[in-house]
Amino acid sequence: MLEAFLRSIDCVLILIMLAGAGYATAARGWYDGPQASALIAKLVTFLSLPAYLFSSVLERLDHDELLSLAGSMIAPFASIWLCFLLSRLVVRAFKVEAQHQGVFSSAFSATNNMFIGVPVSLALFGEEALVPTLLYFFANTTFFWTMGNFLEAMDGIAAEHRKPPKVLSIETVRRVFSPPLCGFLAAIAFILVDVRPPEPILTAATYMGGITSPLALIFIGLMIHRIGIRNIRITKDILLVVFGRFVLCPAVCLAFTALLPLPPLFAKVYVIQASLPCITQIAVLARFHHADVRFATTAVALTTLLCVAALPAWMLILTAIE
Repeated sequence: MLEAFLRSIDCVLILIMLAGAGYATAARGWYDGPQASALIAKLVTFLSLPAYLFSSVLERLDHDELLSLAGSMIAPFASIWLCFLLSRLVVRAFKVEAQHQGVFSSAFSATNNMFIGVPVSLALFGEEALVPTLLYFFANTTFFWTMGNFLEAMDGIAAEHRKPPKVLSIETVRRVFSPPLCGFLAAIAFILVDVRPPEPILTAATYMGGITSPLALIFIGLMIHRIGIRNIRITKDILLVVFGRFVLCPAVCLAFTALLPLPPLFAKVYVIQASLPCITQIAVLARFHHADVRFATTAVALTTLLCVAALPAWMLILTAIE
């Protein structure tokens, strides 16, 4: 058990080091103004992340497995969307600042399942944990690239005093069906029709997707440098995000896994996935949509650091209630 804890901490430290590379290179003046961070955000949003989702889903799931596991998706879907609804109540009850209410709900509800979720699951539970990790990934990705993406876009529209699109409009559909979600849905479509794309396409997508994690984390480091560590304020809203990520969301997920008939391994993996840091892309999307990048970057940076303590704590809780 101690070895598993240490390996999970190693995963978090790797993320911190990659973000540190972005910070160090920004300190050396490698990036030429805001255009550089905008370019990285576009590369991740429009190229590398859609390719990553497309290739990783196709490589890890097949037709029969996807259909047989449909019932096991209820817990992560239900817990994530309930946490989102709770985040909207928190926004009103604690008067979260209007300029980052969308970013707040994304940070509160969506977990860093893409980059840290898989290595943490494998470190703590072994290869058998890959399938439930991907099921949580499915729920997490669907939420973030629909509602999360839409709300962050609304933050940007409000900040620039633009007229918001109608709820049912081409503009709304375009924002919801973002390139990353389209890459994910394309992979699901290939699996459902039981057709494998040509190998050169899959290989190219794998290569392109391989730059997603370092690019996104370099972006975080770049933004931390631009904001300045001394200028990162731990506000009431940030503390509410921390509470949501490490207390409320995993507790809600734990309640659902207790109510639903799930294999014990699936239940443990879901709770651990729910206790991970904020999804890295909230900062990338905040920059892309002209939302509150400072708040998004602070949320990602702080929850990634605190994850070192949260993961062992939740593992101890899961072990105690077995």
